[in-house]
Amino acid sequence: MLPVNQITFEPIDTCLNCGMQFDNEDHFCRACGAKKIEERFTPRRVLNEAGERIFNLDNRFLRTFKDLFLKPEAVIGGFLAGLRKRYLNAFSYFTISITVSGFQVFVMKRFYPDIMKEMSYLDGQNNALAEMIQNSTMEYQPVVMFATIPVLAFMGWLTFLTLKKHNFTEHFIIQLYSYSHLSMIASIMGILFLVTEANYLLFGVLSIPLYIVYNAYMFKRLYSLSVKGILLRSLFFLLILMVVYVLVSFVIVAIVIATDPQGFMEMVKQNAN
Repeated sequence: MLPVNQITFEPIDTCLNCGMQFDNEDHFCRACGAKKIEERFTPRRVLNEAGERIFNLDNRFLRTFKDLFLKPEAVIGGFLAGLRKRYLNAFSYFTISITVSGFQVFVMKRFYPDIMKEMSYLDGQNNALAEMIQNSTMEYQPVVMFATIPVLAFMGWLTFLTLKKHNFTEHFIIQLYSYSHLSMIASIMGILFLVTEANYLLFGVLSIPLYIVYNAYMFKRLYSLSVKGILLRSLFFLLILMVVYVLVSFVIVAIVIATDPQGFMEMVKQNAN
C-alpha cells in the first residue's frame, strides 16, 4: 500500500475489472491480476509505467521476441496448449508487427521515395503493373498481411498433414506468430538497409529465404523432426509455394483485367515498348 499522504485516489474496495474485494495490503487483484490504482495519472507515472513495460527485460513482448528465436516451440506450443501469461498472445504480437511494418513503410515513403520507384523497374524500365501492385500493397498493408496468413497456414497444414498434429486453425495461429516475427525482423532490416544506403533490392531477395529458413527451424523444433525430415518437408513446402505463387499471379491479373481492362492494355503496351 502507498502511504496515506501519497494516495491521490479515493480508496477502491473492489477490482473494477472483475469485482473481487481488495484487502488493505493488496497491490494487485488476487482474482484477475489487475493493478490496484492508488494514484492518478501524472507525467511521472506515465513515464514510470512506460519504462516498466518497454524496458523491463522480463516483459512479455521482449520475452516472446527472444524465445521465438531460441525456443519457438515453447512460445507457439505453449499458446496452443493453453499457456497465456508467460508470452504475448498471437493476435497481440501480430498487431505489434503491423505497427513496426507500418513504420518502415512510412520511413520509405517519407525519406526514400526514389527507392520505391526503383523497386518497380525491370530491365531499367518502369513496370506499370509492378508499380500498381507495390503501391496497393503498401496502401493496404495491414489487410495484405492478414490475408496472407490463411494462405501460409494452408500451406503449412498441407505440408505437415501426414503428421496429424495440428489442424488448420492451429496452423493459422502458428503462422500468426511466425509471420509477425519475421515481419518485424524484416522491417528492422529494411530500415537498416535504407539508413546505411545498402542495396535495398538485395533485402527484397533475402526476404523469402529468411522466411523459409526460419519456418524450417521453427517446425523442426515444434514437431521434433530430424534434419532429413525437415529438409524433405521444406522441399514439399517450396513446391506448394511455387504453385500458390502462379495461382495468385493469375488471380491478380484477372482482377486487374476485370476492374480496369483499358488500363491493363495500356500497361501491357507500355511494358512491351
